[in-house]
Amino acid sequence: MVFVRGVDQAEFVSRLRGVSGDRVLLVPVDVGKRSAMSMVANQLGEVVVDPFEFLLDRSGVDLLLDRVADAEKAADAVVVRFGIEAAGHYHRTLTTALQAEQVEVVELHPGAVHKARAEMGKRRLKSDLRDLAAMVELMARGTGRSSRWEDNPIGIQAVWSMHRRRKVKARVTMSLQLSSQLDLVFPGLGDCFKDVIRAKGGHVILRYCPDPVRIETMGPEGLRSFVGNRGVRMARSKAALIVATAQRALLVPDGERRARMRVLQADMAIYDKICAEIDRAETELAKVIGDTPAAVLTSLPGVGITRASAYGAALGDPWRFASAGAAWRYSGLVPVEYESAGKKRAGMRISREGSTPLREAILEIGKGLSDHHPEFRAYKRRKIAQGKKKTVAAVAVAHRAHRLAFAMVNTQTLFDPQRWNDSTVGEPVTAARSGRHDVTRPPPLTMTAAH
Repeated sequence: MVFVRGVDQAEFVSRLRGVSGDRVLLVPVDVGKRSAMSMVANQLGEVVVDPFEFLLDRSGVDLLLDRVADAEKAADAVVVRFGIEAAGHYHRTLTTALQAEQVEVVELHPGAVHKARAEMGKRRLKSDLRDLAAMVELMARGTGRSSRWEDNPIGIQAVWSMHRRRKVKARVTMSLQLSSQLDLVFPGLGDCFKDVIRAKGGHVILRYCPDPVRIETMGPEGLRSFVGNRGVRMARSKAALIVATAQRALLVPDGERRARMRVLQADMAIYDKICAEIDRAETELAKVIGDTPAAVLTSLPGVGITRASAYGAALGDPWRFASAGAAWRYSGLVPVEYESAGKKRAGMRISREGSTPLREAILEIGKGLSDHHPEFRAYKRRKIAQGKKKTVAAVAVAHRAHRLAFAMVNTQTLFDPQRWNDSTVGEPVTAARSGRHDVTRPPPLTMTAAH
């Protein structure tokens, strides 16, 4: 029998067949920073244990388990299921503690809790008690995913991948701040480099001497000597261009400029620390990837350790998804659907209702393949030639890339470029071929088993 909420609901409901609803206990937990609220209800919606608060420490967990154990004994319960709203990161320690006690725990998406509260007519009346009631409604329907966080290489990969993801976002933010400061400290210096922050010469100037007055005094040879003493070689033409830019620069008042220069140098030190953390995360990911299912993805063109790790970490245990389509829907890359009275609204954007890390990782896998594999590059160009926007074409490529990557991870097989090319070369670019290579029906997988 097919269930609207998929395998998770099917497995839960199968255990309830023939069981009275008052013998199925549901324990919703609304987690905060230092404490949490819980209650016990049964499958019929009856409150068995009134809402109570407990601390998020060992004593609090013992209190929670004791209350549930008493209710379980009184109801002669057959099934006891804990449901925790996966909001932020505060639920993680409680989930780990409950799993250590061998109890059944599922995670509930905050968006689903919000919608369930809205269905109860309490959309704008948020409280811990109303959230608990909404969570009971969800759990009674079989909603909730088993926690995927485990003490294994995938969990370690997820930690370092998330650390890198946050630091990359911090680096982008810091780069924007540095650029705005530079425009007032040393106008025009950014035009002397393709990327002044990442260029070795530009980096030395920003870190140690972002002062156009001093650089003008140094002259080209003095500037070359200055950066050379810090391990960077600079061409005479580049040094002359920078000195000329310093001579032409319009400067803000002296006191303000010096203050901004100090702030710029302090921000550069922070930027360097962020970059060091990104490097550290990539080193750790390189150590652990060989023990994870995502290792096979590094055989894909344009997919290195970073992209493969991000995809593997966001996917988690790949075998928890019944198909690539299920994982795709979980990423929130599926189009928004609106259908009423047999009429569909076309041109809807992607839903974005799902895992942001998985969504970004899938798009990155697609970008890597479209940049480094001719067939994926050609596919993207065909989509654009058909009038699709670049963003839409990128999602289409990501869909094909995801289906390929998901199959590789699930079957633990390596990508064989020659066999892939043999399966696609020699066909004219016709409507039939275009249909065959549609994202919903990608070319057959041609890979070699990993050893």
